Amino acid sequence: MKCPKCQFDNPQGAKFCNECGQKLGVKEVIEKVEPSIEGERKQATVLFSDLSGYTAMTERLDPEEVKEIMSQIFGEIASVVNKYDGTIEKFIGDAVVALFGVPKVHEDDPVRAIRAAREINKVVDFVSPQFESKVGKHLAMHTGINTGLLVTGEATLEKGTIGVTGDTVNLASRLSGLANPGEILVGQETYRQAEGYFDFESLEPVKVKGKAEAINVYKVLFPKEGATKIHRLSGMRADLIGRKGEMAVLGEAIGKLREGKGSILSVCGEAGTGKTRLIEDFKATLDLQNTQWREGHAYAYSQNIPYFPLIDLLNRAWRIEEGFAPEKVRERVESAINDIGVKRENLKNVIP
Repeated sequence: MKCPKCQFDNPQGAKFCNECGQKLGVKEVIEKVEPSIEGERKQATVLFSDLSGYTAMTERLDPEEVKEIMSQIFGEIASVVNKYDGTIEKFIGDAVVALFGVPKVHEDDPVRAIRAAREINKVVDFVSPQFESKVGKHLAMHTGINTGLLVTGEATLEKGTIGVTGDTVNLASRLSGLANPGEILVGQETYRQAEGYFDFESLEPVKVKGKAEAINVYKVLFPKEGATKIHRLSGMRADLIGRKGEMAVLGEAIGKLREGKGSILSVCGEAGTGKTRLIEDFKATLDLQNTQWREGHAYAYSQNIPYFPLIDLLNRAWRIEEGFAPEKVRERVESAINDIGVKRENLKNVIP
């Protein structure tokens, strides 16, 4: 009897393999269990992005060529959505529906959706020149994002369908239809949760199909330089209570710093206990004319980006904004390095 595991030849009638101990005479059955999601109510963010120029493409090109182009674009889009821990719900012709908050939930899902949409726009703008000679038109995405309650149907992730339903999905589709090429429009709840991270333009309320009243629409402009996740009522600010001990420790560290003794402090605590507020109030007590304050932030969506806090710190310190041309970035870096005493002729050893 040949052992199915190690292929050792055993005497007839042996119950176990004399070489590895594998039980003989019983075929090992491995059942493939596909991960699935049971239907449930979820608070999530829906990204609905449509390709402008698709109709012109289908008129001028063979269906196989259209399929090849769309496969490349959708492949790039899927990579971006995956980068921000979102899930592709489905591809429909020239559109993609992605979910943030299903099945994995993050506290900044609306922010992740907007950042993903901005990156998708850049990706499509980058690949568009490859096809413009064939299509005769610039390719661009127009996107709608909405946050709210939806219902997920029971689905298998390996098959790529989740089957979400609800008004949140419908409104994301309507917002996408209202957006011009390259624009990202968001609903009220997405705006509320992401206003600390992006600048928005408030548009006129719009009547859309299926809604009795006009909806508020906001256009995403660009990321804020000093992004914050603090949400508070406008004009309202409570006093910081019970943090004298922590403030004293931070104050002592500043005192040592002035004596040339650096230190590292960790502020730890559960979400909502006031860590950000503590640092914010402590910073307000300092004389920033005589104290150099530098910040580098690590956001939840940046966990897969190496050295992101350091990159963020340098971008803030040198006032390098998203979208700067390489020449302008180099100019800012050269100026900042020159300020700390590095001679210009030595910059070739610092900046490639």
